[in-house]
Amino acid sequence: MKLFVFKAKDKYIGIESEYIYRIIDDYKITPVCLTPKCYAGLIFYRGELFDVINIRLLLGYSGHLENTYDEPVENQRIIIIKWHNKKLAVIPDEIIGMIWIDGNYEGLNSYRHENKDINLIKPDYIWKKLLELSYGHH
Repeated sequence: MKLFVFKAKDKYIGIESEYIYRIIDDYKITPVCLTPKCYAGLIFYRGELFDVINIRLLLGYSGHLENTYDEPVENQRIIIIKWHNKKLAVIPDEIIGMIWIDGNYEGLNSYRHENKDINLIKPDYIWKKLLELSYGHH
C-alpha cells in the first residue's frame, strides 16, 4: 500500500495515496466569514469548489504561544483529497512524499518508517473533526 506523507507541526501524517487527487501550488484562497480558525477559506480548482483546511490547526497541533492562524505563504502547496462524494483541500506544513507499507494497516493508528512515527488517518477522520467544530459568531 502507498501512503502519502506530510507534516503538521512536528507530526508526520499519512493518508492512503488513492485519496490524493492533486497537489497544487497556484491558487487563491477566498476567505469565508464566521468559520473556525482552521478553515482557511475556499478555492476554485478545475471547475470544482474546495474547502481549504489548515490541518495543523484542525488536529490541534498548534501550540498556545505561537500564532494560531497561519496565512498561506507564497508557493505553499495544498493537498486536494477526494473520496466517495466528498472533497477537501488541506494545507500541510511540509510535504514529505510517498512511502510503501507492506500489508494492510486497517485498525492501526501509526506506522514507524525510517525512525519516524507516522500517524495514519483517513479522510473521513478529517471530515468528522470538521463536523465537530462550531461555526458562526462566538
